[in-house]
Amino acid sequence: MIENYNETKMPVEGEVSEFKKYIGVGSINVVAVNPSNDKLRSLGWNVPENAEEPKYIYEKLKDGKPTTSTKIRLMVQIQDLEDKPVIPIDFWIGQEVSQNAVGNKAKIIDDFGRTAWATAEDIKAKRVPEYSNGSASISSNYRYCHRGEEELVRFVFKYMNITPLQQFNRASNSYVDTKNPGKFAFDSWKKLCMGDVSELKYIFSLKPSNCVKVIFGVTNTDDNKTYQTFLSSIYLGNGSQPDRITHEYMAARKAIDKYMERTSRNETFSAEPVRLWTVSATTEVKDNSTGSMFDNDGNFIDDDSDLPL
Repeated sequence: MIENYNETKMPVEGEVSEFKKYIGVGSINVVAVNPSNDKLRSLGWNVPENAEEPKYIYEKLKDGKPTTSTKIRLMVQIQDLEDKPVIPIDFWIGQEVSQNAVGNKAKIIDDFGRTAWATAEDIKAKRVPEYSNGSASISSNYRYCHRGEEELVRFVFKYMNITPLQQFNRASNSYVDTKNPGKFAFDSWKKLCMGDVSELKYIFSLKPSNCVKVIFGVTNTDDNKTYQTFLSSIYLGNGSQPDRITHEYMAARKAIDKYMERTSRNETFSAEPVRLWTVSATTEVKDNSTGSMFDNDGNFIDDDSDLPL
């Protein structure tokens, strides 16, 4: 179910600087979802003819129990760079309901993409949770939120330019309610977790030219592997522009600073416009560091080391 989605705005021509590194804020267009080898080849990837088909469903033991995790891989084309490279961004999802660390609250989500934490008693009574500073910002018509659902729903809302509940009014310098806010919820989360991405493909086909700005970065592991990554906590509207003085997207800078305060990973992000990432002259230039599906020449490899279980 998706309602009130819109065309995305195009940046003002001539105001976006081009940088040649895969780090920073870049405008992307989705060109494939969980692609086959044939689709990857059509997108310019060097996939050997005898390569196994990409794997998107993984099983691992978690606390002694088998757990299934599904990779939703979006192949996206970076619009800001001259060669418009196609790279993947990954979302990991599962059928289990998201819970807090002690297990006494579950995450809930409504059709406007808002989430909150609720007790079993709240959920049974369909009450809006109460926090120390007031009621949670969520409607009473909520449902359980599953692992990875919030992040993927957030992307769909922004990418499809779904009309939000509130918009900032410059005249009043405050947020005001919109007249006809959009809604979105997956028709079948279970089917998506089983690898059926037909609903996602349909959604993106409704506005095939839409774009959204993603904050790209790189992750460096202890064994000297480098992976392309991105922030899943925020996406910028495609019409947004960097500050004329700092050359940074202010919303991106705030999101990066907040993320870096709480992460323990060795990651690097930039709030500037997207550019081709390079490292020092003594190490390899990784202009195609895309994670576990391809090596630096674009050849397919299969490794579930980035599985978040």
